Amino acid sequence: MPARADAAAIRAVAILGATATGKSDLAVDLALIFNGEVVSMDSRQVYRGLDVGTGKTSAAARRGVPHHLIDILDPTEPVSAGLHAALAEAAVRAIAARGRVPILAGGTGLYFRALFGGLVAVSIPRERLAAIRESFSGRATTALHAELAARDPVRARALSPNDRVRVTRALELIAYTGVSASGLYRRQGADANPASGIVYLKIVLTMPREALRERVARRTRELFDAGWPGEVARLLATGVPVDAPAMHSLGYADLAAALGAGESPESRFERIVTATRQYAKRQETFFRSEPDAVWIDVSTAGARREVERLVAAFLGRAEAQ
Repeated sequence: MPARADAAAIRAVAILGATATGKSDLAVDLALIFNGEVVSMDSRQVYRGLDVGTGKTSAAARRGVPHHLIDILDPTEPVSAGLHAALAEAAVRAIAARGRVPILAGGTGLYFRALFGGLVAVSIPRERLAAIRESFSGRATTALHAELAARDPVRARALSPNDRVRVTRALELIAYTGVSASGLYRRQGADANPASGIVYLKIVLTMPREALRERVARRTRELFDAGWPGEVARLLATGVPVDAPAMHSLGYADLAAALGAGESPESRFERIVTATRQYAKRQETFFRSEPDAVWIDVSTAGARREVERLVAAFLGRAEAQ
């Protein structure tokens, strides 16, 4: 629970966690109980047309609860953590102004951190940045990740060995400041945005590792059966290029490659399951560094009731019956 909060502060509930832990359904349930609206914190659900593969909550599953930051961009438009944070904060303030409870839900840790005020604010001079980036030229992303693992193992564990953008950003920070990226996050995270006037109850959903692995495989099968390959085919048919920002979403590039090569999408199923499991592991690693978060094992009896109790106490209300 947050240590202290001004009585006049906006109170918002943040539901974080790895993929397939039930964040979206829980957010809707809480919104119905506590008169709330949901703000998506998923970096892929902002895109129109990416419905099945992103696990986007359907209109029926929303059960009348207003949802924000879903379907706001075309697949070719870029989005950043900073932009999303600004939009999310605006949504939180608007929801609170209507006398309702903002409930944020998603698994994109960097977007949450940007909203909470924990992104590293370091501006590297253009000439220095160019020189640093030149030193990365010609080196494989996996090799750069190995270097990061040696110099900042905490940050390296939170990143995919193939995530060149974030791996190189972490190495840039080290090269310029002499301090690890994880160290900078710790220094700036707690007090980076003290004047926001918003206090968050952070609840991280989790479950035993093997249970999560099984759930990821089952959920991926459900997405395939629900028409994920067909969704990718339709995106490509409407002119969305394979290198569009939206197509970098987990699984979409693999399915696009299979379709482009005339292969069965099913040939990429196990690859996508493995990649999703790896992503879920990185998500949990990332969230473990989030201060003041309450972890809830959703596989245990009474987990949902415990979440409701936490939210009721945070909002200063009687527990839901």
